[in-house]
Amino acid sequence: MPTYLPEALKWLRRVLTVAAPIALFCLFFHVEILDPTRIGWLLDEDWGQHVLGWHAFRNVPWAWPFNYQNLLAWPTGISIIYTDSNPFFSFIFKALSPILPDNFQFIGPWFGLCVAMQFFFGYRLVRPHAPGPWAALAGAVIMTLLPALYYRMRHDTLVAHFLILWTLWIFFNVKNEKHKNWWYAASLGVTGFLHPYMLFMMAAVWGGDVLRKFIPAAKALDRKQILIIIRDCALIFACPMIALGISGAYSGSSAEAKGYGFYSMGLDAPINPVQPDFSFFIRSHPQDMGQYFEGFQYMGLGILGLLIGALLLYQITFSARQARPFIDSCKPLIIPFVCLLVIALSNHVQFYDITLLNIPLPPYVLEKLAVLRASGRFFWPIAYTLMLIALVIVYKSRPKIMQVALPAVIVIQLIDLQGFIAAMRAQTELARSTVIYDQAPDPLWDKLISGAKGVDFYPAQVHLNDKLFYEITWRAVSQKKPVNTMYMARENVGQRAIELKGREAYLNGEINNDNLYVFLNQCLAPANLQPLMREVDGVWIIPPASMRHLPLDHPEWKPIKARMGLGFLNQGSCLLDKNWAPPEGDGAWTLGKRAEMVIPIQEIQFENDIRPVKPSLRMVAKSFYRPMTVDVLINGVKRGTMELEKIRSYQDIPLPPSVFNRKDMKVTFLIHDPLSLKDVGRGDDERLLGMKLFRLTLEDAAVREKAEAEKQAKIAEAQKDIKAAVQTESPGIAAGQQAVKTPAKP
Repeated sequence: MPTYLPEALKWLRRVLTVAAPIALFCLFFHVEILDPTRIGWLLDEDWGQHVLGWHAFRNVPWAWPFNYQNLLAWPTGISIIYTDSNPFFSFIFKALSPILPDNFQFIGPWFGLCVAMQFFFGYRLVRPHAPGPWAALAGAVIMTLLPALYYRMRHDTLVAHFLILWTLWIFFNVKNEKHKNWWYAASLGVTGFLHPYMLFMMAAVWGGDVLRKFIPAAKALDRKQILIIIRDCALIFACPMIALGISGAYSGSSAEAKGYGFYSMGLDAPINPVQPDFSFFIRSHPQDMGQYFEGFQYMGLGILGLLIGALLLYQITFSARQARPFIDSCKPLIIPFVCLLVIALSNHVQFYDITLLNIPLPPYVLEKLAVLRASGRFFWPIAYTLMLIALVIVYKSRPKIMQVALPAVIVIQLIDLQGFIAAMRAQTELARSTVIYDQAPDPLWDKLISGAKGVDFYPAQVHLNDKLFYEITWRAVSQKKPVNTMYMARENVGQRAIELKGREAYLNGEINNDNLYVFLNQCLAPANLQPLMREVDGVWIIPPASMRHLPLDHPEWKPIKARMGLGFLNQGSCLLDKNWAPPEGDGAWTLGKRAEMVIPIQEIQFENDIRPVKPSLRMVAKSFYRPMTVDVLINGVKRGTMELEKIRSYQDIPLPPSVFNRKDMKVTFLIHDPLSLKDVGRGDDERLLGMKLFRLTLEDAAVREKAEAEKQAKIAEAQKDIKAAVQTESPGIAAGQQAVKTPAKP
């Protein structure tokens, strides 16, 4: 071998060590996201929430509490941890704000940092156990190829899986107990500035280390050692608690949330790609909606092969069993990891479509568990520890086995994940464009905002059109103008009450003339406001008083179809009065004992433009929590009563033909004994819910009855034909059946 070859290989390894994380980043992301001035790709879905939280925080002066901004969700405001805006980076870049460009984002660079740090800590974690730097390099690549790492990119702070590896590095590789405490304080403290979910996972690893020391001290009744452990734990615990406080976790935002048991992990998650194109080799199987997203834990065939291969090697080869001391060192993690697994699986345990266990939990317990609602994530530390154990076993195996196994794992993993990689990379496709505004590109928006004291979105529901909301809000925040709502990680009860009060005022025709009103759906305004409505980029608005002289187009109200949904994206939701809760995706709940909707009966677009001869109102509805009775009044006259159950049912209310003699038809629902949310364990919310209306259809009962009669006639005719055919083809059977029906005479 030439003398220069070892040196050349050393330099090659160094180059690959630097190039590997860069290559992995470019594999899963478009490199254009590293440009901090590219904003447009972020103004969508969860990224919009995160980048706007930072943008608003940047555009308010430093004040106490300095995690707070009130440009979003005015006047209550939100702390940046509740917009998932990476307080750690937000604090740093807010200090640098005067020298930054007006449009600036750090989410793209943050992704780059996360991949680099994942590789770095992966290398530091495996290096003491690897027989050489080449094996450590391969191990670091494998630790950076877990699909769950990239699947979380929509929640950018959760891509910081390197925090888990950092904690595992402390657990396994730092031997000095004093140094361990400093490292735990540092890692947990930094995590307190990023995301509470990561903190729970890392605390489990730290808890294993505490148990490792505490159990022997407790058995020996060593009071001095026990007190030292308690003191150290208190000091370490204080670090993330202080960091969370600085980040705004104690700002008063309600921790009320739902989803524990829904956003769980299925037992099949590590081997189930979920989506058909996420694995080249393994067939996917659909999961529940919550599980396929928050509970996604597919490991990839390469890593699964590593785990299975390591288990076999450990069983059949003496060299692999030299990993036994390392495996023994993992034992303190058993109890914390069992707890994490139980939390991840939740009270609703599934394996593919099979429900293995479903434990009903009282509402107050679910309310407390709401802080862990996306519980499917809690498997991550377990996955990385299993991967580490498997790598150590392979490292202890014979060199030839290791030299073949590690490259094979990487190659198989990359082949298996080719569809997954393409799907993840597509998430940042928009970063290739420099366009910021897609839904609201007209520069006139800036002029309208400059003439307003604030921007009010109506309805105050971001997800009606989140991209439009984020684009206009970015423009507003850039001018330091407040907006009336915002999507939060945890809903603020006080702000919700303010928004509901604003909704009530608007429905009564009352607005703040100094504000710009932007409509996220196209609902006709109350009569006194209709002359003020205008249109920009196809978006309905009411300009502020100072801008009403601008020559803007008037919006065109589209006819309502006879069949209308009541979800927030449906035009039927425009017809509800103030006694309805803000519409949800599939329908709307009544509030209190009386709720109304006004249907512009003359504008209804019937099929073939034929008005019903025998009009009827067919509704799909259900009751809240228990059966309820609802009286239905049409234009003030009772026309029917609905007996509703907790499941959806069809309800038909006959209408008099005279309803077409008036411009509008007022439908009034009188709910007997509605229930408050507080009564059923939903926090302190005292709103009374009664009926949820999903769909409403104005139809001709005569046509429906005729169609139903024809259907029954066809069924009867078919049964008659079947009976005749049986008698013709099998007279013996028919005779036997007749004999059974008619007893023999004595």
